[in-house]
Amino acid sequence: MEELGTLQRQGDQTSLRFERQYRRPIQTVWAALTTPERLADWLGAAVVEPFVGGRFELFVDRPNASARMLGRVLRWDPPTLLEFSWKVGAEPETTLRCELNADGPNATRLTLTHGEMAFNWVGLVLPGWHSLLERLAKALETGSRAPDSPDRWRELQAIYIEHYDLAGVMTEPPGGHCG
Repeated sequence: MEELGTLQRQGDQTSLRFERQYRRPIQTVWAALTTPERLADWLGAAVVEPFVGGRFELFVDRPNASARMLGRVLRWDPPTLLEFSWKVGAEPETTLRCELNADGPNATRLTLTHGEMAFNWVGLVLPGWHSLLERLAKALETGSRAPDSPDRWRELQAIYIEHYDLAGVMTEPPGGHCG
């Protein structure tokens, strides 16, 4: 299993961090993070306007409008830095940051940080990003859509809750709109 994501908590605010290495050129990984066709392979249907202030919206094909992620591009520095706001339903806005570094001509290190979230969400978001990053790895390997695995998400959720002793966090998505 890939390394667990980490969390940093200050009061009720939490920041999650994942580091992953992919055996693909930085431009390929950048495209997987920023183009709707490649985002659909591992994350979901998307709308991306590739400039600061542009829309960055995910899960746009969900029938429940409150389950869609509505965001705005905060930083757009191809192919090394993407940052956007993350807002789902009535929940407070958070920030997602993806930093890419080339580790040679055919390897890329991704550092994904999801910050400014309420602590009670970590039981959903830690395993969510972990499983999504596994799907990203599969999509990069195959060049096609990676299958979703709710069972894997549940398995990871149990691992994270035990590893970080996450007593009292949410374990079920409110209104069915998690990842």
